[in-house]
Amino acid sequence: MSLNKFYIKKKEGINFAKISGDNNSIHIDEIYGYNSIYGENIAHGVLVILKFLKKIKIKKNFSYIKVFFNEGAKYNHKISLKKIKKGKKKLSYELVQLNNTIVRIELGFFPNDFKIRNLEKISLERKFHTPNIKKKNFFSNYIPSELNIALYKLTEYVGTIFPGENSLISEINISNLNFNLSDKVIINSDSTLLKKGFPIIENRLKYKNYNIQFRTYVRPKLKIKLQKPPKKIINEINSIKENVLIIGASSGIGNDLLKLFLNNKKIKIIATYYKNKILIKNKNLIIKKLNIEKSVSLVYNIIKRYSPIIIYYFATPKILFKSIKDKNFIKLYNKYFIDIPIKLIKFSNNYECKFFYPSTTYNNSLSEYSLIKLKAERKIKKLKNNKVRINIAKIPGINTRQTLSMISKNLPNFRDLIFQDGEIFKKIFFKN
Repeated sequence: MSLNKFYIKKKEGINFAKISGDNNSIHIDEIYGYNSIYGENIAHGVLVILKFLKKIKIKKNFSYIKVFFNEGAKYNHKISLKKIKKGKKKLSYELVQLNNTIVRIELGFFPNDFKIRNLEKISLERKFHTPNIKKKNFFSNYIPSELNIALYKLTEYVGTIFPGENSLISEINISNLNFNLSDKVIINSDSTLLKKGFPIIENRLKYKNYNIQFRTYVRPKLKIKLQKPPKKIINEINSIKENVLIIGASSGIGNDLLKLFLNNKKIKIIATYYKNKILIKNKNLIIKKLNIEKSVSLVYNIIKRYSPIIIYYFATPKILFKSIKDKNFIKLYNKYFIDIPIKLIKFSNNYECKFFYPSTTYNNSLSEYSLIKLKAERKIKKLKNNKVRINIAKIPGINTRQTLSMISKNLPNFRDLIFQDGEIFKKIFFKN
């Protein structure tokens, strides 16, 4: 292994979860990770720190370590160590993965001005017995055993106790003191900021000669309350005579539309998924597992068999959205949002089809997502000799599992948007 890089394998993450007790689903459950804002599982923040400290062979005489997490670390991708500043009293590093700085770390070897801040109001306090962890498991001769123990209990606390599931570490400040704070691991938390509307909890851990202050983000589970659809929508759905194909019906807009269209018992509804299984059962529902990136021909077969048909296209790649410097990012977006839809439209030209394409209102008009969607609109509209009826709707931000973020937003549900926005209503039901 190179001196300036390391990897964290998925198997390491699973083993670390068992040993540390931090079984947060974002790290180990494939489907949960797939539906998260990362599109896949990410490694434990503490595991990243331990791998880093082992890699640099940290000296035991450090005074403090400051860690700032910018992004989650992906499994099985190289993490490069970039030394930013070197000196007798301070070392600064950046951990880079897929061209993005995911972690910034500063180590000091002198008494710093770090002050132990008293928490405003203790929301929770826990005392832990010293865990019996075998040295062969993620321990290193280069990392003080007391620090190892402290970090193990820290990750267990964040991932399973407080704030628990759906939480992430955003910052860790470790002070190495010259006196003993406690023979037991003691962690307390202050949720004052959370009550003020910020998704942040301040925490403090004391063990032996280590004082660790750390911040955690709370990512609330997105709760989508679907009201009974208005009669206007039900009547419109029941008036549909063509079969319906929903590509990407397992979550988000596609899943909501699927539930709406099931009200029409006179048509066939074909719903595709890739990783998230569609658990709905209905006599007129046909479910197909489909990786559209590799099997567009399967969609051709569906169009042939069930024509006339209305095609709703909601296929979306699962990628880390900040990896915009990666050429594969642009290539994948072009494939999903431009190449595949155009292939389907051209194939459907020989059949009696309608094609619904969701674009965006371009809230961030300079994002790669917005730019490629805009490019897709232009290319689709320029298709020549096209007999397929195409509706492109600009969809604003709405509540789906994909809009999970650090800060919960008050967004409308898609079915409410259909009812409230006359233009989108017309586009969805091809009334224009």
